[in-house]
Amino acid sequence: MRYLRHGLQQAFRQRPWQRLTLGIALLLSSTAYGINSNSITWLTLDFEPYYIFNGTNVGQGRDEQVIHLLQQRLPEYDFKYMAIPSSHLLTELRHKQSTYCLLSLYKTEQRRSELHFSEQYSTIGLSPALVMHKEVAQKLGLTPGAPQSLTHLLSEHHLRLGLPMGRSYGNELDTVIGQVPKSQLTTRPGRDVLASLTYMLAKKRLDILLSYPSEFQYLSEKMGLDEQLSIFPITEAPALSYGYIACSNNELGKQQLKVLAPALQQVVASDTYKDVMLQWLPTALRPRLQQAL
Repeated sequence: MRYLRHGLQQAFRQRPWQRLTLGIALLLSSTAYGINSNSITWLTLDFEPYYIFNGTNVGQGRDEQVIHLLQQRLPEYDFKYMAIPSSHLLTELRHKQSTYCLLSLYKTEQRRSELHFSEQYSTIGLSPALVMHKEVAQKLGLTPGAPQSLTHLLSEHHLRLGLPMGRSYGNELDTVIGQVPKSQLTTRPGRDVLASLTYMLAKKRLDILLSYPSEFQYLSEKMGLDEQLSIFPITEAPALSYGYIACSNNELGKQQLKVLAPALQQVVASDTYKDVMLQWLPTALRPRLQQAL
């Protein structure tokens, strides 16, 4: 800080164009290497059970627990948090003037060009599944728990699909979703979007909701809807889904990922990490993920 003040004092002794050039250099230097260089700001979302802000399970979200495990391995770094609606997530991450990190994000080709990603996955889970009202599933003649084709259901039965705005489900499912007529899609922005869509599904205002098994388990029980809804694996989806740490596409974001990389490898190799990945899965589905872990 002393050197920064000295530099600014020297700048005011220069000619106008010299002051401008030196001032920009000092500003860039202080941003990249200054007081906050040992601080990492994480974006947190209103997506249960990844982040749980209220209730008896507060602080027990999957992703927030992994961040805490990283903090234990990086005590010299100050971890800060900024809660935002999921619909604003990519907008915040893409701002190069600020530097943020997110624990779990799909790597898509477009996102690779806009953000810095970790090489090591930060989360692993079962792939998205179809959630339907049991009465709708029975009318369609679906066998409980049997894999279903999202393409077939949407094209043959013209069902209404609910999605959180801006969310990616991986290349395979994103391709299928991209071919669905807009008249069959319902998207929702804002906070508590999954709970809102689940409520719409229970009221039969939607026919299908894409949801990860852990999300389905947590929300259906929390909302008292587990007896009304059924979940089905999707034939177009791979068995597992992986999330990666994503940071803003600037020099500081790149440096923060380098700092996080060795800590992340240690976390993923730990037994505590495995317990966290399994915590919110339906009991019957845990063996499928245990094999991968």
